[in-house]
Parts: sequence; structure tokens; C-alpha cells
Amino acid sequence: MQPSLNLELAPAGGSVLIQDMRSLLKLAAPVIGITLSRMLMGFADFYQVSFLGTSATAAISPATMFVFVGLCLGMGAVTSVQTFTAQCIGRGRPLEASAYAWQSIYIAIASLALALPMSYYSEQAWAWIDSPPDVRALQVAYCRIAIWSLPFGVACAGLEAFFNGIHKSGVALRAIILALVVNVIGNYALIFGKFGLPQMGIEGAAVATVIGWLVRVGVLMFVFLSHEFRERYQTHRSWRRDWTKLRSIIVLGGPTAVQWLLDVGAWFLFLAIIIQGFSTETLAATNTGIQFMHVAFMPAIGLGIALCSVVGQLIGEGRHEVAVRKTRAALLMTVTYMGFISLIFLLFPKALMSLVSKDPAVIAAGVGVLLWASLFQVSDAFCITYINALRGAGDTRWPAVVLVCLCWSVFIGGGILMARFAPEWGHHGPWMMCTVYISLLGTVLWRRFASGAWRSINLFKAEETVVIADREVTLEPEAIVEQVVETAEAAADAGLPI
Repeated sequence: MQPSLNLELAPAGGSVLIQDMRSLLKLAAPVIGITLSRMLMGFADFYQVSFLGTSATAAISPATMFVFVGLCLGMGAVTSVQTFTAQCIGRGRPLEASAYAWQSIYIAIASLALALPMSYYSEQAWAWIDSPPDVRALQVAYCRIAIWSLPFGVACAGLEAFFNGIHKSGVALRAIILALVVNVIGNYALIFGKFGLPQMGIEGAAVATVIGWLVRVGVLMFVFLSHEFRERYQTHRSWRRDWTKLRSIIVLGGPTAVQWLLDVGAWFLFLAIIIQGFSTETLAATNTGIQFMHVAFMPAIGLGIALCSVVGQLIGEGRHEVAVRKTRAALLMTVTYMGFISLIFLLFPKALMSLVSKDPAVIAAGVGVLLWASLFQVSDAFCITYINALRGAGDTRWPAVVLVCLCWSVFIGGGILMARFAPEWGHHGPWMMCTVYISLLGTVLWRRFASGAWRSINLFKAEETVVIADREVTLEPEAIVEQVVETAEAAADAGLPI
């Protein structure tokens, strides 16, 4: 029978807003754990590599950003698996969900075609970046190895999207916690040469990263093929390549993939070209500041991912107004949390920077970075909430176009102009433009959601068209759900497996 996650129940006399917040937090808790664990994996690399010196501290964030640029196309595309899975559940079609997850595995395998040239030509790629020779050598050494995590990362993103879509985020949480433990131990052993292993420096961090991704996808795949999921979602039978579903994933996820690619690519250029043009210490300070920003936005992203599933399921059920209500509740929580972090950045920037670096120049530059970050935290909460709500509704193309345009015109274009024509501002000029960019984006995404343009999107229109008497007829979603339920009940009456 059709599974129900009952997203709307509220105690008699209770506040609807409070109940919405509680239900979202309950669903989001494992996802927030996942995003925090992701943050800790990145921070573990950053922190453990920072013991190798200021040059290594300056090198690691642009290097990891370079690797993530390679991950963006595949990972961005397969995030749409969550939307399809959630809406399948909402429409009473749970058995189709695992087929979408399998298509993401095929996309992951195809991503090997990108990993090979990125690894082989990494030295030539970094030659285009005007890094100090010692920093560039470390960046190349890391990227040549870490880029081989690409297929594992794409597979993880697809499987996690499936588990998030069916509201089983705890599976992904357990996988990433184990991967985090492996990564931290691997970093310690391989960076510094412990437990009889060779001392590899920054290359050891890259090897540990690949191993961590491999462990993570192994756990996800083990659970995906376990008895529970074989019984309920037929995961062992839905492995065949389905060009219709594959195309649907790419069409819906394609704008997100391009958005991620250009967004992360912009941050890569911001670090590797704009900020690095000031000094190695400024780059190290910016890298450190970004690690603290992860503390602000990673939990909010976790809540946003949960909201994406909730909105997707509610739209699949035809309850658009409840989706709006849930989005408002999510916004209140993200604004409250990120507003609190904004105050921490504003009041204690020097203390935070001193936790990671003892270099006075790095600390001084980092104080400015955190002060600018404090100004855009609330706007970033708007960005995270509304872009995930729109993604759950299947509205990905318009937000992606707007994000890319604002990112490259205001953030990158403005940052380059400030660095070139107002050098007296130092790194404050580019960070000011970053603040303007995020503030504008938050406002635009809010207005897009408020416009209600997403209400007319139907992700399953092609699949709802059938041929009757040589004519194409489009069935309404409610009719399809009704037919599925009736078929399932008839099968149950006949003693057939559902």
C-alpha cells in the first residue's frame, strides 16, 4: 500500500508553526548530522594539513575546491534523485524510487571519464594559476590523488538522495560517520607517517579522502541492497539502465549541476586568483574563515535538504499550501540559527581565528573575513531555504540561471574590479562584493518562491501520457495515484506480492 509519512499531524490546540518546526527538525536531524559530518571531514583535512605550515594551509582549500569542481557535474545532476523519489512516494509509486537511484550509479561510472584527464593534467591546470611555487606544488600533489574520489562521490550523492527522499537519512548519517572516522585516522597515519605507514604529507590527506569516500559508498550500497530495501523497493531488480529515467534525472538535475559547477568554480577563482593575489597569509586567512562559515551554513543546508523532500512529497500529494507553510517554518529556523552565528562572528572574530592559526598576519586578515561573513548570514539563510524548497518543487532551471548570473557578475566580476581598481581596500573589497551577491540572491529566491511559479510544474507529465484508442491522453496525478492504489489492493486481494 501507499506509504505515508504524515507530515501534517498536529496535537489538538497546539501551535501549527511549532509543530511544523518540530516535524521538520525530526526529519532534518539525521541530514544535519550528515552535513556536519561532511563539514568535519573537510575541516579534518584542513586542520591536520595546517600542521604542515602556512603554505599547506594556503594550498588545501583551493585544492579541495578544484576536486569539488570535478564532482559538481555528477553530484549536482543526481541530487534530482531526491525530488523524484520524494514525489514518487507522495504519488503512491514507491517501487519506482530505487530505479532512479540505480541510474545515478551509472552516472557515477561515467564520471571516470572526467577523473582521468583531471588527474593527468592537474599540473598543467594549476600552471594557469599564479600561485607561489611551494603552494602550487602542494596543490598539484593533492589534486592528482584526490580527484579519484569523483566516481565514489557521485555514487554517494545519488544513494543519499534516494535515502533522503524516502526519509531514511539515518542510513547516510551512519555511512558518513564511519567515513569520517576512517578519514581522520587515515590523515593522521598518512600525513605524519604513523602506524608504520609512510609519511606522505598533503598527499596522505588525499589518499585518506579517497578511502573515506570508498568506505562511505560501500556502506550505502550494502544497505541499499539489504533485505529491507529489497522487499519494499525491489532494489535488486531495478538495476537495469532506464533511458527515460536517466534522461529525467539529467534534465531536472542538469541546471543544478551547471549551477554547482559555476558556483564552486567561482569560489575556486575567488580563492586561487582574487584572494591569492594579495598574499599567502591572506589566502590562509580566507581558507580559515571559510571553515568557520561551514559551521554556519552546513546545518542550514541539512534542514534545506530535508525541506526539499518534504516539499516534494507534499506537492506529489497535491498539498501545495502545506508546502508553503513548511517552507516558512524552515526559514524561521535557518534565520534564527544563522543569525546567532552572525553574532558570534561579529563579537569574537579574533578568538576564532586564534583557534587555528598563530600567525599574526593570518589572524589579522581573518578578522576582516569573519566580519564581512557576519553581514550576509541571514541572507544566506534565505538562499539555502528557498533554493531547496524550489528544488523540491522541481523548479531548478530559473534559480540556477539567476544564481550563475549574479555570482559571475557581482561576486567574481565585482571582486576582480575591486582588487584591480581599489587595491587600497585589500581583501575587504572582494569580500564586500561577496556580501552584496549573497544579499541579492537571497532576495531574488524569496521573490521567486513567493510568485508561485513552481505550482504549475509537473515532473511526471511525460509518464502520465497514455495512448487510448490511438489518442494520447494525459492523466491527472490524482487519477494515477488512485489507479496505483486500486491495483495494489487488487493484488493484495489476490494474494500477490505488492
